[in-house]
Amino acid sequence: MSDDNFNARDVTRPTGKAPDPNAKFWDVADTFVHLANENCKGAERGQVCAAMMYAAARFNAFTASVDAPNAATFKSELEPAIAYFRNEFEKMLRENFRDYAENYKSYHPEKP
Repeated sequence: MSDDNFNARDVTRPTGKAPDPNAKFWDVADTFVHLANENCKGAERGQVCAAMMYAAARFNAFTASVDAPNAATFKSELEPAIAYFRNEFEKMLRENFRDYAENYKSYHPEKP
């Protein structure tokens, strides 16, 4: 889909001291999370969540269109592109839900 051939299954936070080849990925992701948290100060969390999903969908469509050599190719590859983004998002979503389930108390110490 993009020039850097991002593949979600290759992205995991390193636990060792070796240089992180995905450091820029984590920095950008943290920037978006910080921006979402800031926006929650003036909007409902559900609105911010929906806006982030919309923005991701919009940017993904833009990225796929830029990578396509022409409109006909872009149109012919819509379904595979949508499947790719849906599958990668689901992997990321499941990983984050798993993390929150396993570490719920550390993320929400104020809750029983």
